[in-house]
Amino acid sequence: MWTFKGVYTGAAKEYIQEKKKKEVTAWALIFSILIAVIFLLMAIFLGDGNITYIAIILCGGFCAIILVYIVLLIDYKRAPKNKIEILNDGIQFIDRASGLTGSLPFYKIEPIEYHDEFIVLCNNIVLQKELLVQGDWEELKILLKRIEESLETDNPMYQIEEPETQFFEARVKEKRIYQKFITGVSVTTPVGLFQYFATFQLENDEEVEYEIGQQWYEKIEKEQTGQLVLVNGTFFSFGEGEDIE
Repeated sequence: MWTFKGVYTGAAKEYIQEKKKKEVTAWALIFSILIAVIFLLMAIFLGDGNITYIAIILCGGFCAIILVYIVLLIDYKRAPKNKIEILNDGIQFIDRASGLTGSLPFYKIEPIEYHDEFIVLCNNIVLQKELLVQGDWEELKILLKRIEESLETDNPMYQIEEPETQFFEARVKEKRIYQKFITGVSVTTPVGLFQYFATFQLENDEEVEYEIGQQWYEKIEKEQTGQLVLVNGTFFSFGEGEDIE
């Protein structure tokens, strides 16, 4: 596992801020045009021909545009930080440089940009050698290049595994609600957690029970017939069939 944490410096910081500058410039232009149009319309329709009112409204619009630039400038100048963990199957990140938080599987890391002191994945995730607090930098570069090369083949190292999907014609035989009490949450009394279940009778008369969630519990009715869909052995839907994505 590799872990990056800290404030970007040097060439990596310059790369991030140059990219951020373009984004800030674009957003500033968009907001400026929008504000200018709004306040111009206000001056026309609310100014009532009074030069003083029109001047006040237009001045307010100018001040609003300046405020937008100040806010965006502060965001642009903010020190870009990150916390990135590269695990066995992908990347977990909290990246103040790009404003992103989430995960990135290895099969989506392209394009990859290799620089002397940092690497850019998928146009957003910046890995700086100086901020590596766990793992070996050269081994990471070797791994990324192996993954990148494998993505061009028919058998990549990391790929999407299609879920196992099963379809059954079934009838709702029973529905029930189970209240599970969790201790240690409340000082005085345990907290109740509701779980929703349904028992389905299949065409071969086999009966199976699945946890279905509150929405499906309220949607389906006892004795209702339809298509039961399971994904990786767990309940997905019941009725006329749902698209599996």
